[in-house]
Amino acid sequence: MEKNWQILILIFLSLMVIGFSVPYSLANEENKPKWGLSILYGWDVKFFHKQPDFKTLALLPRVDLALHKNWDLELEGNFSYYGISEEKDLYLLGGNANLLFKPIRCNRGSLFVIGGGGLGYTNSNGKVKQLGDSHVGGLLQVGTGIYHYIGRGLWLRGEYRYIHISDPFQGDSGINTHNLIIGLSF
Repeated sequence: MEKNWQILILIFLSLMVIGFSVPYSLANEENKPKWGLSILYGWDVKFFHKQPDFKTLALLPRVDLALHKNWDLELEGNFSYYGISEEKDLYLLGGNANLLFKPIRCNRGSLFVIGGGGLGYTNSNGKVKQLGDSHVGGLLQVGTGIYHYIGRGLWLRGEYRYIHISDPFQGDSGINTHNLIIGLSF
């Protein structure tokens, strides 16, 4: 598990270095911030094996800032609920920073790859054994999705994200989830 964290952190840092090394002046005509709101639904990686009642629900307000025509920096709030079977429910309140890379773009939308991380306050306090006994939760996430322009400055967004949440300051096992997200940007 420790090696997975190291690989995800290395990928995130590499994307951040690449994203910030490209000058903002290269951004296309859509360099205005995009505001958005998404709803997330997810389930445990071991969903079919161990925890059939596990679910994740979240509200993700965000702002996207164009770094380059193919790169966006996304700042995202995170208001999450983790329903964990036979254990205490977990709530997380925090923020994420993500990099979006849009390798395929057209007039009506784009495909994107997302990677990022964040921190948040949790109510774990030792009652959710996968997160240790503190109130800090760290997130690493990767995924892919699509933006589709629906008119009048509105973009429909659909995506898949793999999210790992654990205490970044302790050696806990953490929680891994698959997530489907739908949202609007304007």
